[in-house]
Amino acid sequence: MLPESFARDNDRLLRFEQEARAVAALNHPNILAIHDIGEQNGAPYLVSELLEGESLRVEVEQGRLGTRKSVDYAVQIAQGLAAAHEKNIVHRDLKPDNIFITKDGRVKILDFGLAKLTAAGELPESATLTSAATEPGKVMGTVGYMAPEQVRGAAVDNRTDIFSLGAVLYEMVSGKQAFRRDTAAETMTAILKEDPSEFDEATQPVSPGIQRIVSRCLEKKPEQRFQSAKDLAFALEAITGTGTKSAANHAIVEAEKPRSLRTWILPAIGILLALVLGAAIGWLSRPAHSVVAPFRQASFHRGEVIRARFAPDGETLVYSAKLDGGPVDTYVLRKDYPEPVAAGLKGAIVEAVSRQGQLAVLVNPHYFAHKTWQGTLATTPMGGSAPREIMEHVSEVDWGPDGNQMAVIDQPRPGWRLQYPIGKVLWEGENWISDVRVSPDGAKVAYFRHPPNVDDRGDVMVIESGAKPRAISTDWESLAGLAWSPSGTEIWFSASGTGQQYCIHAVDLGGKERTAHCGAAPTVIQDFAESGRALVMAQQSRVSMAAIGHGANEEKDLTWLDFAYNPRLSADGNEILFTDQTGQSGPQYNVYVRKRDGSPAVRIGENGFGADISSDGRFALLVKADDPQMRVQIVPVGPGDKSVLHWDGVQPIWAEWFRDGEHILLAASSPPGHPVGLYLTDRKGTQPKEIAEGALGRAGPSPDGAWAIYQRGAKTLLQPIAGGSPKELTNISAAQIPIAWGTDADHLFLQENQQNEVRIGRLDLKTGKIEPWQVIRPKDQIGLRANNNPIAITPDGKWMAYAYGNELDQLYVTDGLK
Repeated sequence: MLPESFARDNDRLLRFEQEARAVAALNHPNILAIHDIGEQNGAPYLVSELLEGESLRVEVEQGRLGTRKSVDYAVQIAQGLAAAHEKNIVHRDLKPDNIFITKDGRVKILDFGLAKLTAAGELPESATLTSAATEPGKVMGTVGYMAPEQVRGAAVDNRTDIFSLGAVLYEMVSGKQAFRRDTAAETMTAILKEDPSEFDEATQPVSPGIQRIVSRCLEKKPEQRFQSAKDLAFALEAITGTGTKSAANHAIVEAEKPRSLRTWILPAIGILLALVLGAAIGWLSRPAHSVVAPFRQASFHRGEVIRARFAPDGETLVYSAKLDGGPVDTYVLRKDYPEPVAAGLKGAIVEAVSRQGQLAVLVNPHYFAHKTWQGTLATTPMGGSAPREIMEHVSEVDWGPDGNQMAVIDQPRPGWRLQYPIGKVLWEGENWISDVRVSPDGAKVAYFRHPPNVDDRGDVMVIESGAKPRAISTDWESLAGLAWSPSGTEIWFSASGTGQQYCIHAVDLGGKERTAHCGAAPTVIQDFAESGRALVMAQQSRVSMAAIGHGANEEKDLTWLDFAYNPRLSADGNEILFTDQTGQSGPQYNVYVRKRDGSPAVRIGENGFGADISSDGRFALLVKADDPQMRVQIVPVGPGDKSVLHWDGVQPIWAEWFRDGEHILLAASSPPGHPVGLYLTDRKGTQPKEIAEGALGRAGPSPDGAWAIYQRGAKTLLQPIAGGSPKELTNISAAQIPIAWGTDADHLFLQENQQNEVRIGRLDLKTGKIEPWQVIRPKDQIGLRANNNPIAITPDGKWMAYAYGNELDQLYVTDGLK
């Protein structure tokens, strides 16, 4: 019963009503039963069953539980949650305090005061922040048992309870809380970024099966956990019926109460008979014909696929690729003839195919980043060879359902813009956006939102005319490929939580997400036909790293794992700084240094990009643009302490050393989200001072510290560090990118990217003459991805380092993705 004083407290009354409504809707032996709800003299009450026993908290505070008891409790908890989830009720505050153990060993789940209906409306929300009491706050749940999505204040579903149950199971078998730290803030940070400490096999042996289950429950991404409490209960039950010969399990068995021969022989015989009977039934009921493989391979040539779409018939494919080491082109692939036929578009890249058979293509395309190219938008009928040009500086296009209007992403420097139809701007800003797709009814547009640089991490966005864009799936480490389901009720996309291991996911407009396919090979969704047939791309990629001397033809292979990014050189060319973006490094990456002689790489930092290495090779700059407290890190290559620089309202995108090793040039947005400019600071953390607006420089400051060089649109500009108007370098083309200064302020190195090679030139600023310096052409040309990263080069031009990618993709069609 709530006391009268409590009844006058709206928050407590609301909490009481929530619990009564939630629990009354449930009827399960592992959930506290509610018999009656009422009110007497202004005091609300409820009548529940009488329980005799104690909470799980009492048991775990006495030490770790035995494995058999822990699994028994966890199975009952999972079964109770499954019953609640079937009623679309998520508990959201599962912890040992809310789990009651009766005298006969029955588990009862208590306190549905934070319960939330996931369908047919929602219960009003409350929250808890402490590890014991449930006090109102801004985040729903109890610290130490909340899932990452609760910590972030994001949407929750059944998988949120599975995370909490994983934390409870960890505590039962280990005797300690999975994420407990000294403060609530530190605990929430651990939930978001850290894994629980491993089980100590010497003192508390835990079977590999339980370890796998706990690890899967505690995955940071909901789609990587068990997808239902029923599945979790089944996995736990399987452990109780499966033996193992590991030393850890042997210790567990020996530590528990001995069992007679009869207690295990009879159940074993029963299990064996059940298996035999199941196998016989399966054999007798097998289909008369073999099952057809769900994926049919459609392409066979080796090379990188850039984009692929269905033609209106749902059978013919139109795709752009770099096949067998050749240049990019567009091909037509028919089901009855597996050899690709050139579409006659002379190097144009297909962007979209309308329902009427019109192609939207990019002519004169040049590579931007990842799977994004830029060029001039043009249209042509299928089979046409003379596209009609419409619009410049376009990167992504999709047709509306009427075949007349198009959604377009373009880059009117600086910044990005989304238009639908052309001429009507739905959004514009600094963040790179990509993969635009129009819904089947033409009312909504989906796309990816990335950081302001060329990082492919980001969010899935949807926008309607006259409304603000909203994120419906967030915080992915890598995104590639986007398509609407034919019904228009879901957006399908490919994403990875770490590295480039893409799985296919689907999310509805309410943010409810599911994993549709996850295989051994990274799989990228390309398109849907109206019939529901899907077109996907299986991707096999590798990024190599190499160093080469001036005038040399033979490169030194310095590849580390399979995705080294942005190598930077010390002035003498002996130290190479690079960022490892493989799944091994997690979603926030690791930073390494490696000597040019090929000796093993040494990790010097984590959670950031390696931006630059000082001239003397002693210190590296790391940038972590998405963490306000870890903006720029100065990390010693050898012994020494790391220092962190951060400033309120300043979001660094990149950082480069001055030659003096004291001052730092930042490319940053201030305040975050505003146009990127160049800023001056130092290793002491002095408040950055803007020296150029709307600028993103990557050549660094001049050797004398007097100039910074950057590009704005098609112009290359020299900006005085001390202030004043910039000077334009008129003899540099838009395709020539300044990448480094020479030994003095009179010389610059320029980079010009071609499809299969990179050309380095040396500019004399006094005479304006450009001297050809080096042509870098990787040996492996098959599937070679265009290069958009600056080549690292020493001031004397003697040594260069670079990374390049090779990708071998194949297209598949399937009717089996649902």
